Amino acid sequence: MTRETWAHHAMAAAGGFFGVYALLTRGGTFGSSETSNLIYLVVSGLDGTWGPALIRLGGTACYIAGIVFAVLLRRYGRRPQAQILSISVDFAACLLLAWIPAETDPILALYPMFFATAVQWVSFSQAAGYNCATIFSTNNLRQFTEGVTEFLCTREAEQLRKLKFYGGTLACFHLGVAWGWWCTGQWGIAGIYGCLPLLAAALPAVVVRESAKA
Repeated sequence: MTRETWAHHAMAAAGGFFGVYALLTRGGTFGSSETSNLIYLVVSGLDGTWGPALIRLGGTACYIAGIVFAVLLRRYGRRPQAQILSISVDFAACLLLAWIPAETDPILALYPMFFATAVQWVSFSQAAGYNCATIFSTNNLRQFTEGVTEFLCTREAEQLRKLKFYGGTLACFHLGVAWGWWCTGQWGIAGIYGCLPLLAAALPAVVVRESAKA
């Protein structure tokens, strides 16, 4: 396994942790994407519940800001540098999330996660020649299933490599989910600290790649 793939899989584990943590601690809200938040934003507007709508709009603004931040990092720096900063942003988000009280509005409480996972999505968007998100798993499941089906039909080595890569990403993501479930069950809101070792596991591979390019 290359350093790039190792870092990508470690970040997928962190992505799984973020996902289950948000769902279990913040009222079933998924903090790693904006699809449901945008749907409820429209519904809140149609219902005329402007307070919740504004809070959801703020969550969307955090996500957009994270994407803009990551794109600027990528545009004006090298990829490993952007990835190191992305891991640092995730670290900071974990520390903030641990101190946000449980009674806080769940969308408002996830503002740090919205920003951090958006940065992570852009910074860790590909590895080993494949486009692959580390913060959710639907497309990775599709790619893995395609790879398995194509390999069974053709026996091509490239399809085998593809299914192994996406299969490994899925496995790491859901190992992160399992770890996040345990940490949250043990420590509740403070369980987010359990994500820090996963982020730390990705950092050396990225730093070594950066040093090699220096």
